[in-house]
Amino acid sequence: MNKLFISLQNSNLFKGKSLNEIKTLLSKIIYNVQSYKENEIIFSPHQLADTMGIILSGSIDIEQLSPSGKIIILKRKNSPDLIAEPSLFSKSKYYPSTVAVYKSAKILLIHKNQLLKLFLIDNDIMLNFLESVSDSMLILKHKISILSLNSIQERIVAFLIHAYKNTNSTVITLPFSKKAWAEYINVSRTSLSRELRNLEIEGIISFDRHTIEIKDLEKLEEILF
Repeated sequence: MNKLFISLQNSNLFKGKSLNEIKTLLSKIIYNVQSYKENEIIFSPHQLADTMGIILSGSIDIEQLSPSGKIIILKRKNSPDLIAEPSLFSKSKYYPSTVAVYKSAKILLIHKNQLLKLFLIDNDIMLNFLESVSDSMLILKHKISILSLNSIQERIVAFLIHAYKNTNSTVITLPFSKKAWAEYINVSRTSLSRELRNLEIEGIISFDRHTIEIKDLEKLEEILF
């Protein structure tokens, strides 16, 4: 049980809470811890959006079906990320996307009625929830703006410029593998590698397995703007 509290302590929802505080809060609500296998669906657009989750272990993908029938991975989430929290209090009754397991996962599930109960018990939990929803919306907006770009190079550049603005550093540590990065911007890994090499040949960036260094920010911006 202590592992549960430690995982939750690292989550956005229980940010700033001690293990004893989390234990006390959970004792006042009903929740469920569920295990899921790889590729299993946790939430789908056919389900009522009445429950959110906190990833205790493993990882999940938030997927969207394009008009052409292709599955687009909007985001990959890992422990201790929240899942489906922006859907709970929307006017839409259903989840907007599919949440599927990428690697076998254990999820703590909280019904929105129980979440409202937590809000009444502890105002900090409500503020943490609102902050998490806001951050999720900003990330989704950024993802959509990238996918709206026509060329692969533009998508790569938009990602790099966004990372530069967030860190104020020309050395960018990739938060995921190149395979996951390719999925994030909806291109093939081969195409991603090819365009990265082209940018390196032009002297705009240099890259290795885990990091990318922006050598010429002005030229990088010219590609996009």
